[in-house]
Amino acid sequence: MSLTVYNLQKLIADEEAMETVNHIVDKTATDEEKIGLATKYLNNLGSGKNAIAKIDMGLGLQLGSLGLGTNVQIKIHSLNKGSSLASIYLIPEVNVAQTLGLGLKIIDTNALSLSLGASVHGVYKAYFKGIGGNTAITFVNNSDQIAETLLWDTPVMGGWALPVDAGVTLGLADDTFLICATANNLNGTYHMQSFAGAGYLINSLKEGTIEVPEGREEPGETVRFDVQTPWELNFGFAFAPDWSLLRPTITADLVDMLEMCQNIGKDSFRAEDLLLHLNLGAEVELLKLVTARVGINRGYMSVGAAVNLLLARVDLSYGWQEFGAEIGDKPVDSFTVKVIIGYDK
Repeated sequence: MSLTVYNLQKLIADEEAMETVNHIVDKTATDEEKIGLATKYLNNLGSGKNAIAKIDMGLGLQLGSLGLGTNVQIKIHSLNKGSSLASIYLIPEVNVAQTLGLGLKIIDTNALSLSLGASVHGVYKAYFKGIGGNTAITFVNNSDQIAETLLWDTPVMGGWALPVDAGVTLGLADDTFLICATANNLNGTYHMQSFAGAGYLINSLKEGTIEVPEGREEPGETVRFDVQTPWELNFGFAFAPDWSLLRPTITADLVDMLEMCQNIGKDSFRAEDLLLHLNLGAEVELLKLVTARVGINRGYMSVGAAVNLLLARVDLSYGWQEFGAEIGDKPVDSFTVKVIIGYDK
């Protein structure tokens, strides 16, 4: 499970905002302080696209070459077509995925290994219509209103797809050097349907799951449509020697490379655009207990650290990502806390 919060830098630099956070922690904050903090945070989002928070939850099981996984993600985006709180809209997104994967190592020698893998995902996505910033502020002192608003007052579109991922990995020198290529999101066509609220969506999946409140009529015919999402071509390289005490790992990934590969030899190809697709990372694990890492993701730095406990791993990371059209247009910071509980026999 992981929690990611965006746009913290400006808030942390504001002494008054941090004082309010302390009051919230010790449960002495007034309603006015809470509303003021929420208003200040939303105003910090600026114009255009942004993100507020993301929660990821997952459960996985590996049985030999087969892998099973269930993942749930809840994310809140923001969109501001102006420059004031009145023009900000918050857009909740919910993703649920059931994954079945198969991996086979068809060549396995000390000098050379070759692995093939594929996975199919049963995905259901739901996007809500934007909730106005002024409306969202009222949720601070009336949390019960959140469920009412999302279930019955906010239009939503939801739909399913069966995307497929496939990849090949070449290992050299006892898998010290790894080279891989993956094709992701093949068959990424989502069959969508619109609803007057999330309550109606849930009842369409299983009738009678949520009781419709009195006074609310069942909506009429909904709109059905398909959304095609493009597939991605990715390349990766890793240097990962398996030393006893110290385990360094260096990685380089070129992500979403399909269009760029198609433009090679054309006037539209620019080598400097590789920076927008390049992720670099370096990680060091000491005694399989403590891990430290640093990375450059599409032009922005990130840092992280993790501690391996008896049956759990606690991971913290902080980094930046671009929400604008070009690097430097709109960098947004994010802080992630991840806890992984597992047993590997």
